[in-house]
Amino acid sequence: MIASVLLALLVLGISYRYWPSDERDVRRHLVHLAEALSVPGKDSEVEHITRYAVLREYFAPDVRVVVDGREIVSREALIGALTSWQSPPGGFTVEFVNEKVTLADDRSSAQITLTARVVSKDITSGEVVVDARDMAIVMTKAIGDWVITTAQATASIQ
Repeated sequence: MIASVLLALLVLGISYRYWPSDERDVRRHLVHLAEALSVPGKDSEVEHITRYAVLREYFAPDVRVVVDGREIVSREALIGALTSWQSPPGGFTVEFVNEKVTLADDRSSAQITLTARVVSKDITSGEVVVDARDMAIVMTKAIGDWVITTAQATASIQ
């Protein structure tokens, strides 16, 4: 009897975890985007090229990104800006925290607010450096997958 109850709870837990959900899809995309944006300490040329090629799948072709007063208005321009940026020695990790996902009634778009944190280590002093910004993001469902159409940094957190 106890084994049956435990098995039923296990099946319910697995079903809940893996049952298709637009909100879980959006959150999964954000987690994978953070991983793709993170740069390890040492990065070969092939890994560098591969990472930025993978980033294309997260953004709409006509994406609009605004950070620090700078506006980027296409996926190609965004990827170009990311590839030209020099990462600090030792790399950095990108984390998205405090995510709030609001799906549209028709489930074709999502409004997301979150805090984007870039965590690195100053190699001279050894101290951890955190740059955190509140972000407002809009994602839409295109060809059955979620892509970012707009992203705007709303505030820098000190």
